[in-house]
Amino acid sequence: MKRVEAHYEKGLLRPTKPLTLRAGERVNLILVRRPDPNRWNLDRLAKSPNAEDMDLAEQGLADWSAKLDEEDR
Repeated sequence: MKRVEAHYEKGLLRPTKPLTLRAGERVNLILVRRPDPNRWNLDRLAKSPNAEDMDLAEQGLADWSAKLDEEDR
């Protein structure tokens, strides 16, 4: 088992470093998204009247992203 960072481009995952695999070898993947700060507008959330959103904004992007990922599982 090995952790590999990759970029998603045009429908393909492209590893950032070469892999030690044979041509045509099949692998299993577990995909974990990295938090993208551009995806969340924390200023808007901080002004939200929703108490749950306010709590999430105060905890910070990393904690909020982790909680969202947990819900997706």
